Amino acid sequence: MFSEDTKDQDKDLLKRWGEKYSKFYKEKKFEAATASGIPVKPVYTPSDIEHIDYDEIGVPGEYPYTRGIYPLQYQFQPWVNQMSLGYGLPEHTRERMEMLKDAGMKGYFGAQSYNLPHDLVSKVGLDPDSPEARGLVGRGGVNISTIEDLDRIFHDLPLDKTQIVQNIGSATMAGLALYIVYAERRGFPRDTLGGNSMNWLYKAPFVDYAMFPPKSAFKLMAEFIKFCSRDMPRWNTTNIAGYFIEEAGGNAIQEAAFTMATSIAITEECIKAGLHPDDFLPRFSFQFAQGNDFLEEIAKIRAIRKMWAKINKERFGCEKPKSMQLRMHIHTSGCSLMAQQPLVNIIRAAFHTLGAVLSGTNAMHTSAYDEALGLPTEESATLALRTQHLVLHETHIPNVSDPLAGSYYLEWLTDKIEKEANKLIEKIDGMGYVKAWETGWFKAELANSAYKWRESMDKGDRVVVGVNKYVSEEEQKVPVFKLDPKIEQTAVERVKEFRAKRDNAKTKAALDGLREVAKKVDKDWPDGGDLMPSIIEAAKADATLGEMQGVLKEVFGWGYAC
Repeated sequence: MFSEDTKDQDKDLLKRWGEKYSKFYKEKKFEAATASGIPVKPVYTPSDIEHIDYDEIGVPGEYPYTRGIYPLQYQFQPWVNQMSLGYGLPEHTRERMEMLKDAGMKGYFGAQSYNLPHDLVSKVGLDPDSPEARGLVGRGGVNISTIEDLDRIFHDLPLDKTQIVQNIGSATMAGLALYIVYAERRGFPRDTLGGNSMNWLYKAPFVDYAMFPPKSAFKLMAEFIKFCSRDMPRWNTTNIAGYFIEEAGGNAIQEAAFTMATSIAITEECIKAGLHPDDFLPRFSFQFAQGNDFLEEIAKIRAIRKMWAKINKERFGCEKPKSMQLRMHIHTSGCSLMAQQPLVNIIRAAFHTLGAVLSGTNAMHTSAYDEALGLPTEESATLALRTQHLVLHETHIPNVSDPLAGSYYLEWLTDKIEKEANKLIEKIDGMGYVKAWETGWFKAELANSAYKWRESMDKGDRVVVGVNKYVSEEEQKVPVFKLDPKIEQTAVERVKEFRAKRDNAKTKAALDGLREVAKKVDKDWPDGGDLMPSIIEAAKADATLGEMQGVLKEVFGWGYAC
């Protein structure tokens, strides 16, 4: 990458620098590492990146997309303010949607985007009157169980001009079926709908999460992708989330490796179902964390973009540029926010937001400073959005695409993370993804990483401001958001009333039909049938989310998987 003259100059510079180092610091030895444990030097020069071909860095908008997937980044189209919104009952979530929209939350080219986390009840596919749902309704997300609930949120929105992110965990198929039926009853055909389903049926290897067994999970993910690729051209079918890998204690290398390994496993399953990668990979998206190690987190994102492009081109033979262009949402790190001195989290989240912009994200949620204490208040949620506005309008950073490109350290670190992550992927390939899941290997790796983090903090080697250094004896009190205690009662009454007024014989027949198709899919997959249309028929017959998911659990199995 560099001429012989540059290399000679670099040697001379390093020699002079070494002499000054020795003079000033005598025998002191510098030792440091990134949050992932990658040893780093105190200074980097051209010699550290002479092994990197210029094409590996290139320009924005060209393969391997290290510097971004578009020729320009934010000069004409800023990132999407994709703040997480869901809590309580549907009408509570709609109020928060309107509040943040009025505060300046923007989507792509005028289309509004709403990121709607569902509560744990909906995410595992339960209705609010289930005994297992008690005490959890509306907490951590919005409770949705019927088409009427969807109307309470979306009743006057132009759904063909609105991007909806269904963050609904394992109930992806039932959740989208309800949304399709609701939209079509309002006159919006499914092929006009835009948005994103997380399709997080692979989540169990990384966190404690009730889930379908591994082989069933892959069947269901592939069935979902098959349907959307055929019937919903504007819908993003699968979100591969590194965010909860970092939240579970993983480091940047593990986040890069495990997300790419997941994408490989899902792609291979879709190929078994008869799909060509170029037909479905353009509708995959990703979600990553942006944590405290500022430059490592930026290098991580640049490495992941490059890895995605290379894997899909070299491993799967993709030819469409969109199959190689990684589209991402960055969620600033929630696990980095502390309950002690919570106002300090404002500064942490600001640095995370800045890092996400320098990484070249396409959409972003900035965590509120009170996240370690509960759901965000209106004030803290607005402040988090204003953090993005400040970076966009006042720093002038968005004037230039990938402004850190060419930094000796950043380019070296990008290359290093890619290499280390690829070593982990090779190890997973050797085991097989499903075996790594079933044996608990993923969780063991994350637990070990989390233990090292905690150990370094307890020893004081890792400073966490306000926790193990600069500790204040005085408790810093901030307003804490409180849910209406009547939420659960209202949700239970609503779902019971919904069931009482529908044609229950029609609903039962549709659920019986779904069960038969599901059995055939489970037995004969990938040739056994087409599952999503039967789920949609059940939704048309006014089945609830819990009833549809209940059939899938019955047929495909359910439990806590390693």
